[in-house]
Amino acid sequence: MRYLECGAYREDVETAIAHTVNFDAFRNKRVLVLGASGLIGSFVTDCFLYADEKYGAGITVYAASRNAGQLGNRFGGEQKGRLYFIEADVTDLDLDLPFDFVIHAASYGHPQAFREEPVEVFLSNVTGTDKVMKLAGKNGKCRVLYISSGEAQEAVDHLTARACYPMGKKAAETLCISYNKEYGTDVVIARPCHTFGANVTGNDNRASAQFIALASAGKNIEMYSAGEQRRSFSYVADCASGLLTVLAGGESGQVYGISSGESCTVRAFAEVCAGLGGSRVEIHLPSGTEIAETSPIKDQIVDNSGLKALGWQAAFSIREGIGRSLQIIKEMGGI
Repeated sequence: MRYLECGAYREDVETAIAHTVNFDAFRNKRVLVLGASGLIGSFVTDCFLYADEKYGAGITVYAASRNAGQLGNRFGGEQKGRLYFIEADVTDLDLDLPFDFVIHAASYGHPQAFREEPVEVFLSNVTGTDKVMKLAGKNGKCRVLYISSGEAQEAVDHLTARACYPMGKKAAETLCISYNKEYGTDVVIARPCHTFGANVTGNDNRASAQFIALASAGKNIEMYSAGEQRRSFSYVADCASGLLTVLAGGESGQVYGISSGESCTVRAFAEVCAGLGGSRVEIHLPSGTEIAETSPIKDQIVDNSGLKALGWQAAFSIREGIGRSLQIIKEMGGI
């Protein structure tokens, strides 16, 4: 789906650009976006494309994904001088192209993958990040943004398959810092919180994505837990402006939390979705699959003080972000 053809989505992209501190740092630069077909990667890519279209920013984007077909479906065709597609798995990354910025957003980010492919989840973070750091080393002054996760800040039992995600993110962060200290690689690390938006992929089974999808169809939201866990939630436009602010002006070798500063329980998030979608929330007993995919982290609050110190401010509340998501899905005719 070409979301930039949607009026409400374009408004949110413009808001994200306006809330990015020093977006001009990307003017006339070459940017590689790894994981460009995902929720965060695709929105960031659209920010660059929109800035080039409307403001003549001169940004050349290389959008990378494991499946070039997904890139075609998401963005349409390549655009000479503006957008090029790269089909590559980050764990096998071997490019001989010059870049000014690399955004490493390639990762399995949904619970089904944690349950079914824990090895691939772990390696996409560790081996993939090593490939990215080596690529940066070949590009001289290239700056890397590693998109980690709020789960990396939590203490988890590493002797479980579900730990593949937070432990993979932790290890990748250590690898980034190691490259920074030993080789001087210019890298900044961002830890997004629970990010949501209309532009999710079809296989994303995260709770927030499912809640929004059901609400957009006017269907009741079925929960398989009490939903008492508290989470920092951020609309994807705020996440994108926060990430780009860190990439443009964050201190090399530092970690920044990416969140709007607002939090609520999973149940409360579901209730807002249902209320705006004209449906209701139903609580059911969880199956073995739901239990296996459940995060072991009770409360996950991401501190955004470092991000705010760069001059960044959120544009959307949780409720506003959910409302915008539903409006965009309606305009697009579904997810």
